[in-house]
Amino acid sequence: MNRSLPVVAFALLLPAAAMAQRVGPYRPHQDPAASRAEAAALARAAAEAPHIAERYGVAPLAELGDATVEAPARLEALRVWNETHHLPLHNGFARPLPAPRQVELDSGLLAASAVAEHAGGLAVQTALDKVAWGGKVRVANAWGLRLHLARVSLPAGTRLWVHGAGYTAGPFGRELIDGAGGLWTPIVRGDEAALDVELPAAALAGNARFGFRVDQVMELVDVGTVDTAVGKAALACNLDASCFGTSDFPAIDDVRHAVAAIYFVDSGEGGQCTGELLNDTHNSGIPYLLTANHCISTASGATSLEAFWDYYTPSCNGPAPSMGSLPRTNGATLLATAAAGNGGGASDYTLLRLLSAPPGQRVFLGWNAEASATVDGTLLYRLSHPLGLPQNFVVTKADSTTPTCTGVPPPNFLYSDQVTGGSFGGSSGSAALLANGEVVGQLYGGCGSDNDCSPQQFTVDGAFDQSFPALQSFLAPNGSVGSCFPDQLTLCLLQNRFRVKVSWTNQFNGTSGDGVVIPSTDSTGFFYFTDPSNYELVVKILDFGTVVKVFYTELTDLHFTITVTDTVGGTIKTYGNTPGDCGAIDESAFPGAAQTGAKARDLGSAAAGGATEKRGSCAPSSTTLCLLNQRFAVHVSWFNQFNGASGQGSPRTLSDQSGLFIFTDPTVIELVLKMVDFGDRTALFYGALSDYQYDLTVFDTIGGSTKTYHNPAGTYCGGLDNTAFPP
Repeated sequence: MNRSLPVVAFALLLPAAAMAQRVGPYRPHQDPAASRAEAAALARAAAEAPHIAERYGVAPLAELGDATVEAPARLEALRVWNETHHLPLHNGFARPLPAPRQVELDSGLLAASAVAEHAGGLAVQTALDKVAWGGKVRVANAWGLRLHLARVSLPAGTRLWVHGAGYTAGPFGRELIDGAGGLWTPIVRGDEAALDVELPAAALAGNARFGFRVDQVMELVDVGTVDTAVGKAALACNLDASCFGTSDFPAIDDVRHAVAAIYFVDSGEGGQCTGELLNDTHNSGIPYLLTANHCISTASGATSLEAFWDYYTPSCNGPAPSMGSLPRTNGATLLATAAAGNGGGASDYTLLRLLSAPPGQRVFLGWNAEASATVDGTLLYRLSHPLGLPQNFVVTKADSTTPTCTGVPPPNFLYSDQVTGGSFGGSSGSAALLANGEVVGQLYGGCGSDNDCSPQQFTVDGAFDQSFPALQSFLAPNGSVGSCFPDQLTLCLLQNRFRVKVSWTNQFNGTSGDGVVIPSTDSTGFFYFTDPSNYELVVKILDFGTVVKVFYTELTDLHFTITVTDTVGGTIKTYGNTPGDCGAIDESAFPGAAQTGAKARDLGSAAAGGATEKRGSCAPSSTTLCLLNQRFAVHVSWFNQFNGASGQGSPRTLSDQSGLFIFTDPTVIELVLKMVDFGDRTALFYGALSDYQYDLTVFDTIGGSTKTYHNPAGTYCGGLDNTAFPP
């Protein structure tokens, strides 16, 4: 291990922090020049799309007829679902392509010196070092579309765009691949969705093979027109939020920049709700998004998320802005969720972490977890997106005497009477807010009347004070100390006490850069160098009371330097490559909580996606990790030589090619591994954050072979098997 020279650290004794029960909003400083540069960069990235299908007049690789003719039952089911007030609002349904199209991305693309037909589309050389494929799908008279790609395998550096009537979404990449190896493209309007996939030509050298299958299309509908009864009832009491100001709702100017219209896919149905950014006790700017469990409750639903920001009219009852003109974010990680009726304080909540911070001016809303914040008579304010409309304004009044709806009893849920306006489908998940903008709940629904505009329609919100214990580790970790502020290149651990940064150099081609953070728990984080699905380093910091230990493990043979700064004690230490690419433990890195008052809490797990083209038969379970499109089944058995305990490792998927195992404590990661398909071979990288004895067993469900890797007790070293399995 390469360590810095020791630095004298002065012990700092801090009082134990009280549990934070409320926090104010966070308004990140807006640098106009930086904002303009950000907008210009996004515009350039969108403008770099090849537009192959439009430019060369490509015929559709698949066509579907009008849903009123070919799928009338699905349209009717959607209408009935919404008009009978089922949750969430449905705005579309998946339609399978009659003949799914397999798109192979291999050396055959390189043969296209200019333009050549390929897999129902066209292969085009877009630059000296880049090739691309483009194709499109048409659905007659569709209002909007999303394409589904299955069995997705894309090399590092791949960029995708999707185009519709009047605008382009992208670029996006492997970060949107879900745990099953699928990907839903962003939304485009109109009856055609054209897809561009551009990848580095060097990635296709030799026998490398990548690709995907276009197998479904999500047809979106304008629910305000399809659901005539619902739409008319909504318009009767829909109040344009732009008609109201601070005299009506003091915090309205902040809230309008925190609320998003969110779209997602769940079990083949398109859904539509509302979500809002939440602040944490460190004003970190981490893009936490609160919505309802009945909107998004699964990791795949979170991955399919598309959030549209600043969707409000320019003036009172003015024209709605084009969705294509709005800032948007795609993809999220599921952090915490619980459904109504599950007991234990469940208040139908979901907390997500967006994969990227929303562009433009943003506000992260404060919250109040004190039960006394919503006594009877308290006015509750709301901005939401009903039926795909711009921001709607609602005021209700807390009333604990309101009749209780079935399955959503107080105190898990807040009840209120309508005062101004009304909430209806698409508003689910929107925040109930105090006059100062603090969140006290999220919308579940209503009862008392089938008419959303009726004074007898009572509003029901999940109570934030009831869900707060499950959200506290993200929004207000107890005993918070330190001054680390996380960003894309900064990992903050143990309540922001430790700042971790990574720099790297590729000794093979001379490139270099900074490691990009993928946060995991309050004690552990990951770094990637160039490809967000390719985890390169893992760092874990644990407080043992009198001493803090630093663990790190390598999933790379590139040169790197890890710099760890103790923001409480001032000590800085650096670590680098070790013999055998094992990583290392610094057994006495920093003084522990007994001297500083620091206390660690878990901040949950992050997930990403990935896939390969060969699909196997691995079935994930509590002891089985499945990688590379379910081809490889991975198991770990462990033995604690210090107390004689033993057991099976519990897996957690990070991406389709990466995963980790825990042994006993779900917040302590012990082993991390990845498998990479290089086309001519599949390599295994594994890194240890434990010196227990363990056996790592990998079974190839396609080839039938098994390999086992043994770590003796007291040994701290992972490994690299560069030719673990055949292609």
